Amino acid sequence: KIIYGTLRGSLKNPLIVFVHGLSGYKDEHIYFNGARYFEKQGYSTFRFDLYGYKTDARKLQNCTLSTHAQDLDTVIIYFRDKKVKTVFVIGHSFGGPTILLSKQKDFDNVVLWDPSIKTNLEKDVKYIKGIDAYYVDWGSAVIIGKLMINEDRSINPLALIRKIHVPIKLIFAGKGELKEKDWKRYFDNANQPKEIAVIPKASHNFNEDGTEEKLFEETLRWLKKFS
Repeated sequence: KIIYGTLRGSLKNPLIVFVHGLSGYKDEHIYFNGARYFEKQGYSTFRFDLYGYKTDARKLQNCTLSTHAQDLDTVIIYFRDKKVKTVFVIGHSFGGPTILLSKQKDFDNVVLWDPSIKTNLEKDVKYIKGIDAYYVDWGSAVIIGKLMINEDRSINPLALIRKIHVPIKLIFAGKGELKEKDWKRYFDNANQPKEIAVIPKASHNFNEDGTEEKLFEETLRWLKKFS
């Protein structure tokens, strides 16, 4: 398979790797605009698609969260081979468990933007016998394979977050469905240094006027502590 992505900036700078969520893609506004914002602050960025329409790209219905995590590790290995010294990973929504499921964990800092974990996907999906997969309607049709649904059922968030031994920050959307309180016991089990922040007027995708900027500012403040 081929991983398609976009690098912005020099590999001599600290590198931010963006990890998109389920049904997302690399050019959503928080990554496209984020790449430009962080470049001005001295960071380079790489955003990539976990699946797509291009030749030999993965297809979502064949993916699992572990597949996503494996591809994240492949991306980081590629840039370590290019002598990138500092790698930060930022995951939105399902990008959160993708990062936490990384086997290599060869990153220096983690920021999770309104992360999903232990999502109980099965409550939103409908099994379609004819394609032996699940269908979910999130405004557009999304086909999810049985392996991903089964894996989602088996995730142990407490065990995953305990395995992160680099700085970690969680930034929540104040109007999102993924509430900070639902993450409290996971956050309590995280290793130091750690931090939580909330963007009050933001929904899950940080679409509201001004919320994207606040998201970037909160992220930058954290990253600067470790740059």
